[in-house]
Amino acid sequence: MSYIKQLFGMFFLVVFVCGGPYMLYSIKDEVHFSPENIVARTVFLLQQFSEGSLGTYYSGVNERSIAEDIVPFAITSFELMFYSVLIAVSASLLFGLFLQRFAAVRHFQRILNMLSTIPDFVLIMLSITLAIQFYKWTDIRIITLSPNSDSSTMWFPLTMLAIGPTIFLMKVVSLKYQQIGGEDYIKTVLAKGMGIWHILVHHVFKNVKPFLISDLKKTIAITVANLFVVEYLLNVVGLTRFIFSKTGGYQFNTAVIGLMSIILLSIFVYTLMRLILYLFERIVVYK
Repeated sequence: MSYIKQLFGMFFLVVFVCGGPYMLYSIKDEVHFSPENIVARTVFLLQQFSEGSLGTYYSGVNERSIAEDIVPFAITSFELMFYSVLIAVSASLLFGLFLQRFAAVRHFQRILNMLSTIPDFVLIMLSITLAIQFYKWTDIRIITLSPNSDSSTMWFPLTMLAIGPTIFLMKVVSLKYQQIGGEDYIKTVLAKGMGIWHILVHHVFKNVKPFLISDLKKTIAITVANLFVVEYLLNVVGLTRFIFSKTGGYQFNTAVIGLMSIILLSIFVYTLMRLILYLFERIVVYK
């Protein structure tokens, strides 16, 4: 029951956020506050839901059905979110925990720590600039920046989306590894002659996992924030197309459905990552 209340709370919060431009606006240098506009649009949206319809939206001059486009858009956004978070979790465990003792990995982490001082948006813009320069040098196109063309490849947007969460989560795991590695029980296990892999899997990982899970929500939040930037700049046809249309004006119903769908996808991705970590622990740690 509490989950249902939370979903309703998120829905009305999304309605409030998406209805901001209709509630607070300016005309001839005068600011107007009209909350009744949100109420009217929300009632109309709920009426469409009750009739089993998601309504329509405009892409340029063409009117399209939201129900027909939401599934392929959601699949694209889900793939970007899921694989970017999966890369972040895998890289953080691999380089931040299991391979931490190698000098080359520690040097690699120092480079990532330097990159972490640069905002994710700036890193994405720098990557786009490098991709454009690469095209000038080789005539090989790896990104699409034209507003009239959709992205033809997914690996570049996925790479851009995975940078931020990977840097964040790797720093968290590496820090906890260093803290746990100095604990007395780790020194006791080492003194007993246990192998390094046994110690990492059965002692260090089990103590790092709670911190990894607690910061998993932050990792997904970073991914969602960067998703808006990546899909918009790289012309990826995902759920953000409902919110930031390049060829059509702002539309309340599509913005609400798009933003709510992204929230539900983030919850689904979080659940899948918890399941993957559980299976990893059952198969590797408790085998």
